[in-house]
Amino acid sequence: MKHLPKAEALAALAADRGAGCRMCALMHEQEPIASSEHAIAILDRYASRPGHVLVCARRHEEHVARLGWEEYASIQRLAWDMCRALDRTLAPRRIFVAALGSAEALDTSFPHLHVHVVPLADGGEIDRPANVFTWGNGVYIFDNLAEEHALAAQLREALV
Repeated sequence: MKHLPKAEALAALAADRGAGCRMCALMHEQEPIASSEHAIAILDRYASRPGHVLVCARRHEEHVARLGWEEYASIQRLAWDMCRALDRTLAPRRIFVAALGSAEALDTSFPHLHVHVVPLADGGEIDRPANVFTWGNGVYIFDNLAEEHALAAQLREALV
């Protein structure tokens, strides 16, 4: 993976954007690491840390309170499964799990309900929540699809 400063990452993201919900598109573009009836786990292509996973609601929903319990529990279960796979694969010092997303589509965030599962390696100031969930420190992107597919395969294997 390579690290891009925020300005370069925003330019790359702008070139990558299509019409409609970007999260819905990503779920169709990327091979999932894992999925359930209500959720899909994919690698974040604009990751705050290497191994950053997005667990997305299968259906387009923007409000957690509009999910039924089964949908919500399914999303959270898949996030937990991804924590275990990341732990086995990358052995991070800690894993953050956060349901984020903006009220409106922004350059760096989307309203589609999703959960971030972020492995942390350093443990110092750079791994404080305010430094993890920002593009201010730049993002990590894959050098090529083979690299993305290899990490997804490792995580898939760790789920078993």
